[in-house]
Amino acid sequence: MSDKITILNDRLADSLLADLDDDSKCTPGLYQIIRGYINDNRAALDDIPSNSLDFLEQKMTDAIPFKKEAS
Repeated sequence: MSDKITILNDRLADSLLADLDDDSKCTPGLYQIIRGYINDNRAALDDIPSNSLDFLEQKMTDAIPFKKEAS
């Protein structure tokens, strides 16, 4: 069963990444799902340097098409 979970997890990650590349799918809901996925897999991110994660977070934040402009 563990192998099936790994396969499912890999396919989900691939699908989420593909959706991020599709402007028609980049919605607030998609970003919430990705945020949840990242939180659920936080342990796998522990080996990634924090400066790399900060860079990725900033890149995602900059790419959000619906972000509210500061006034």
